Amino acid sequence: MDFLELSEKRFTAKKFDPSKSISAEDFDKLKKILQLAPSSVNSQPWIFLTGSSEEAKKRIRPAVADFNWPRLDTCSHFVLIAVRNGLSDKYQHRLLEQETKDGRVANEEAAKEIYDGRQYFINLREQVGETLNWEKKQAYIAMTALLYGASSMGIDSTPIEGFDEAAMDKVLNLDMYGARSVLLVTLGYDAEDDHNRTRPKSRLPQEDIFYDLDKYRG
Repeated sequence: MDFLELSEKRFTAKKFDPSKSISAEDFDKLKKILQLAPSSVNSQPWIFLTGSSEEAKKRIRPAVADFNWPRLDTCSHFVLIAVRNGLSDKYQHRLLEQETKDGRVANEEAAKEIYDGRQYFINLREQVGETLNWEKKQAYIAMTALLYGASSMGIDSTPIEGFDEAAMDKVLNLDMYGARSVLLVTLGYDAEDDHNRTRPKSRLPQEDIFYDLDKYRG
């Protein structure tokens, strides 16, 4: 299945079959997909908190809007995507250390170029108070990779913004990780009676959203 077919096939699950669970092997693949997600200047400003047990679900449930409880209660696994409270110099050196270990840094000169380049973009965001917003944008990239990666494996998903971020941060003690919550994704296998399974996909026509700048002068 190519990516266009995958895009046509994927839908947001409104209810999962609680009798079906994602295997440990498949969930490891989903974690690898998240690990490999792209980010601006390879900043990787995220952490992922995962759960599958009833205890884990009950722990975060009070922070989730009640209309999203069916997605949480019936899912096999969930992933809470959080971003760091700023990208410290220590964290940047950790990134550079890993890039060197992975063979992306040829020498000390290259290391300095990478560090300085990343620091330039981080400073740009910090100067205008946009660091958190910038990090959140990266979180959405990771989420998209997860949604389509899951679909390619026959796993259904629901992206959720409907939760109280402050409450989620508190219940998961995210201060301990130096992070704050952004997105929740529930994963599993769609229930037979999920009405969204058979509803046709609806998107605006291309003529309403695409403008060819080779022709359009505005």
